[in-house]
Amino acid sequence: MTRGVLYFVHFLVATALAVSVDTLSARANSPSWAGSNNYFLIGLSDSQQDEWINNIASDGAKVVRLWVNGQTAGSCQKGSTIARTIDPLESSIGVYNDAVLDAIDSVLVKLAAKNIKAIISPHDAANQFVAGSSDPYWNRYGSGYFYEQQAAFDDYDARLSHVLNYKGKTSGQVWKTWSAAIMAFDLQNEPMATKVAECQTDAGAAWVCGRAQHMRSVLGATNPIKISSGGIGGDISKKCNFMAAAVNCGQLDMIAVHRYAGTLAANPGEWSKAAAGYVSDAKGKLVYIEEWGVKQYQGAADAAVEYPAQANDMNKVGLPWLYWQIVPAEKCNYDPKNDEGDSFSIFIGSQVDVASAMKGATQVSGLQDWKGILY
Repeated sequence: MTRGVLYFVHFLVATALAVSVDTLSARANSPSWAGSNNYFLIGLSDSQQDEWINNIASDGAKVVRLWVNGQTAGSCQKGSTIARTIDPLESSIGVYNDAVLDAIDSVLVKLAAKNIKAIISPHDAANQFVAGSSDPYWNRYGSGYFYEQQAAFDDYDARLSHVLNYKGKTSGQVWKTWSAAIMAFDLQNEPMATKVAECQTDAGAAWVCGRAQHMRSVLGATNPIKISSGGIGGDISKKCNFMAAAVNCGQLDMIAVHRYAGTLAANPGEWSKAAAGYVSDAKGKLVYIEEWGVKQYQGAADAAVEYPAQANDMNKVGLPWLYWQIVPAEKCNYDPKNDEGDSFSIFIGSQVDVASAMKGATQVSGLQDWKGILY
């Protein structure tokens, strides 16, 4: 192919992507949105929770992502001292301890009072499917068999049913009908992240759509609560976020992108230029950035510069996002610059202007329409 023809093809592709973004923005009749992940919020004291929720609400957050995971009192999580021990939902498969669901339910009541909805991850693959884990699914099936064997599917479906059918201790609400507080349930946090061959080769294809089908059967066909992919494979560089089994599954509503990119200066427009491609790859499903962060470790990036720059690049095209993660002011010894495994935390009250970008998200037309889901 000649250089002239190649240039023309590239021009057509770029034009098509730009048109896609403009067309979607023009027809959308809801704003975009933003928020934060917080996997340890349920372990904080009531006063700590109230302070964090009040702050994140003032910053303009519309969505917060929570985990069904245990907590250990006295541990230091990203600068916050965990106030209560919460046992995991399952220490043995099929034997449920609802203490963690009770803790989430209490937080959901507080979030809903601030008009913030939740995305709930019912299980964490990225941190549980690792050597030495006490997770019962890991111990019985490992990361591979969990995504490949029907017995594992059945065991996990029972967990999903239990979570969706849970009736809140504080709220009195059955979660599967509580769309005023719950926007979506993930299939899992980062399915197959610890063994990406399952998503790169489609070996785990039956798991993805099968779990979505099961969840939809429990929720009901017309339920406004959505089912999200949860960031299949982890970071988008693993090429699994848009796994064929996910985008072609009729019961899966939302594609969650997990992307920890470099600096915007090194890649101008890295989010806004990718947005139309994300929508195209999702084949009409709703797309949002479920995890992203500014890598501060060893001065790799300045969060005070990069956070607003990257967030506003998403806002420019109405691409919704959840930061990983806005955390309470430091109370125990923790420095994200020294955390090689997770150097993305931004403290509330730091020099990073969290609020302007979050509020900016709700002031632009969404890349897609979130009416009836969030608005």
